[in-house]
Amino acid sequence: MKKARSNNISRARLLAIVAAVAAISACGGGGDGGGAPAFPILPIAEPAPPPTPAPVSDSSGPCFNEADFREGTVVEFEAAKPGTDPATPSFRRKAVIEAREAFGGANPIAVNVGSETFKSPQFQQSTVKKEYKDLVNGSFLLYGKSTTYKNTIDPSMASSVPPGFPLENISTVSQTFTPPFAFPVNMAPGQVVSQQSTAAKTSVLNGQSGTTVSLPASGELTYHGREQLETPLGTFNTCKLSLKITVGAAGISKDITREFWLAAEGPYRGQLLKGGDTKTSMVVTKMTYVPK
Repeated sequence: MKKARSNNISRARLLAIVAAVAAISACGGGGDGGGAPAFPILPIAEPAPPPTPAPVSDSSGPCFNEADFREGTVVEFEAAKPGTDPATPSFRRKAVIEAREAFGGANPIAVNVGSETFKSPQFQQSTVKKEYKDLVNGSFLLYGKSTTYKNTIDPSMASSVPPGFPLENISTVSQTFTPPFAFPVNMAPGQVVSQQSTAAKTSVLNGQSGTTVSLPASGELTYHGREQLETPLGTFNTCKLSLKITVGAAGISKDITREFWLAAEGPYRGQLLKGGDTKTSMVVTKMTYVPK
């Protein structure tokens, strides 16, 4: 029981870091790397004035790849906690870059990070999870995320449901950041960039919007510098970054900090190779990357 509970917690932690990195893995040029957890253009937050560029060997720029913003790019990987059997991964993820999509009053790039379908003779449920991002003037923007559920009852079961009950229901739960968080691609070691925003959670059922809950939010991205990282995929020169997201008002706020290591070179340039919170992390053990 303890082990299962620990694995669930670790999976949740990596899901959170991956959601954060999903929009962060980009820029740099070409198809030799790509992007791995989320947020509209409304009034876009102005990125902080760019600092004096760091030497190329130290800058975070090479650790981002613009292939991650091209429709059709696909990245799929498995990850495990250090010291565990790589043959039994604790986490799997597949991300497919899709076309731009209306979201929160903007038109960002959509990333499908999970599509599942459950079927039975009388009922079918499909789930689609998406994250939203963009690359604008040398900054990556985090717009939010959404989960859409489509429930369909087989027509043969119509007599068993209340009169007027729809045989198909579509519901979406979304989280948007307004304005979206905007962080520069090129950062110098030790540089910290902070942004202010508002986080809003909205539910929609069959096209009808429900209640929206909005809270103050802030994001802080820190570039710690380069690190050599050994993984089952090989040894890589990486950029270590951390992202802290705080949501809520003073006294009742909640913050989460995630650390992640992105490849600075090679076939996985820009990809998440290691990630987690400040206490626990997972390392990627297998990866398939198809950039466009």
